[in-house]
Amino acid sequence: MQNPNLNQTDINPAHDGCDIDVIPIDSIDNPLLDPYRDLRNTKTSPLEDWFIAEGKLVVQRLLQSDYRIRSVLLSRKQTNTFVRQIPAGVKVLSVDHRLCSQLVGFDFHAGIMACAIRKPADEQQISRWPAQALLVCCPETSLPDNLGSILRLAASFSAQGVITGPRSVDPFSRRCVRVSMGNIFGLDIFQPENLPAFLLDLKKRYGFEIVAGERIPEAESLENFVPRRRMVFMLGNEAHGLGREWLDLSDRAVQIEMSPDVDSLNVSTAAAIILYRIRQRLDQMHGRNPNEFFSSTEIPNRVE
Repeated sequence: MQNPNLNQTDINPAHDGCDIDVIPIDSIDNPLLDPYRDLRNTKTSPLEDWFIAEGKLVVQRLLQSDYRIRSVLLSRKQTNTFVRQIPAGVKVLSVDHRLCSQLVGFDFHAGIMACAIRKPADEQQISRWPAQALLVCCPETSLPDNLGSILRLAASFSAQGVITGPRSVDPFSRRCVRVSMGNIFGLDIFQPENLPAFLLDLKKRYGFEIVAGERIPEAESLENFVPRRRMVFMLGNEAHGLGREWLDLSDRAVQIEMSPDVDSLNVSTAAAIILYRIRQRLDQMHGRNPNEFFSSTEIPNRVE
């Protein structure tokens, strides 16, 4: 997994840009621009093998990751300054700013986008994880702003990855990637077709405990909650929370104590509070620095 917490000056600082394939484009009908066309009204699907990253910092983090990049789209005014940060072999499309805005369907004020190939996670990643591991699961998160925030939070609190269900918004949608500020590129992203079967496999084969974040009578107080070594933290839908299907799959539930006059919190707000507490308790239990807790040098425990 790549560390997305990079300094903006850290990417290829010595690159002179002389071997970059810069392609000037003067017509939005050029087929090289097809992935960027009418993005305002285009939704990505998990069935597509590519996604769009938008904005300077997000694209920088993409370039620093191990994702394969199809092309980078730059407005002419950004080409001279940003092209030095692009690795050799990446196709750079340089387009007039006015044409860029016409192409994507909105004001292209950032002047920087990239098209990259999805890198779906699989079971091989799990077998390489440390003995202590945290996953965040979003079976039915419907709003890209919420899922993007959860991706950013998962990376902030040292989760190994994020799982989404078929009824959840696509984590590689342009908005999700942007709201995550590129932190998605440092996470393993799982999008199983059969989420219940995938979660059961995590429990039986890899020793994960599934914890639901839900206000139900049997839920433990977050203040007293003690996390296990391997845990999947599951978050509910914005409108109706976690349904019975997901609660039945869970081993435990945890809830945030708050005023009885308030029935719920925004899902990303709740995720921030609970993930912070989990991270804090894990560090207290093991007497370790947060940045060292999920050390890649630890040997994973696989449960057969």
